[in-house]
Amino acid sequence: MTAQEVGEVAPAERAAHSAGSYKWVVLAVAVTALTSGSIVYSGVSVLLPFWKNTYHLSAATAALAATAIQAGPIASMLIIGRAIDRYGERWVVSLTMIAMGVTAFIAAAAGRHYPVLLLCILVMGAFYGSILPGGQRAITRWFEPGLRGMATGIRQAGLPIGASIAGAILPAVALHRSWTAAMIVQGAAGILGGVVFATFYRQTGDATTSARKTPVNLRRLILGLVRDRAVRSLLIAGLALAAFQYVFSVQILIFLNDHLRIPIVTAGFMYSVAQAAGIAGRIGLAWISDRFWPGMRMRSLKWLLAFSTIPITALSTLTPGSPRVLAYTLCTLLGLLSVGWYPLYLVQITDIAPQHAVASTISFAITLNQVIAATMPPLFGALVGATGYTVGWLFLVVILILTATQLHRTQAAPNPIASQTS
Repeated sequence: MTAQEVGEVAPAERAAHSAGSYKWVVLAVAVTALTSGSIVYSGVSVLLPFWKNTYHLSAATAALAATAIQAGPIASMLIIGRAIDRYGERWVVSLTMIAMGVTAFIAAAAGRHYPVLLLCILVMGAFYGSILPGGQRAITRWFEPGLRGMATGIRQAGLPIGASIAGAILPAVALHRSWTAAMIVQGAAGILGGVVFATFYRQTGDATTSARKTPVNLRRLILGLVRDRAVRSLLIAGLALAAFQYVFSVQILIFLNDHLRIPIVTAGFMYSVAQAAGIAGRIGLAWISDRFWPGMRMRSLKWLLAFSTIPITALSTLTPGSPRVLAYTLCTLLGLLSVGWYPLYLVQITDIAPQHAVASTISFAITLNQVIAATMPPLFGALVGATGYTVGWLFLVVILILTATQLHRTQAAPNPIASQTS
């Protein structure tokens, strides 16, 4: 950081210390917003099997819906992050969430043809792009550094909570009513989250408002980030973990239903259990790392990458005759890891961000992750279509091993980022 950026940290920290009990209201509002947004965002993956059957699609083509919801933030997030840094998060987040819900209503009414549905889902994803940087900016604004890891973990638990709700409710609604009815539920959730954020969120608690009024120079910011070896290594780790998360999230229902012959409602419940395990991961992994290995998040991410290869390899060996309890166990463990890594990564990204460009820095990192989130599920589906699930899962294992290796090498280099941040 520059001397000016370091100087900006102090007033932010003083404001966070003086925020008092209202910061917990802010945390509750941020969790509610992310949970509501996740019902919309993760619900797309949950509804994939229904669209696959309705439109008679291949696994790869059906995964284009997941690609669309993940591609939307790629186009919008840098712009939205810059707007949040300049104008604040309250109205940017709330208005885009309401717009996301309205778009879900439009998709339910007009999405009778798959290309139209994909277009609506793309727009939903673009509006979703405000929730992650906006919510994290709120945590940075209101919470002092000693509590940010814990607060980020609790807030990020909203994503698996929403995904778990989506997995438990949407398949049943789609099965007994229609998938359009399930999308109406998604839209209502998005609008509710936006209204709650607008009503209860206060944008006080930070003394850096004047600094945020100057538009962020995105080109200079991005160049400064990618030129640093440790930051590059961290971003690459985020790409690999995003591939892990979204391949598992998008493909697991199809894998359970088509490959293991598990009924769709049961598969949806297993998906819900996996996301529930992710709640524990999101709250616990960042806290455990900061509690027992302070300043060593890079090492924690390395071991998380390495350990994740074990349950993925085991998943690749399952057949339709495998014990159902084994599938439950692996889904639970994979949910814990594939969902739980994110707060650990996000707090590290937040710590390296210039204080005048927190949302923009987070948006850049998330945009890179969204590129992988948008491209990997259909590529995985195409690989599975050509070779089968065993090769597909083992390909993911190779990616994680290679990424853990490069992270280890960066750790061994002088002055890794983990030693510079707490």
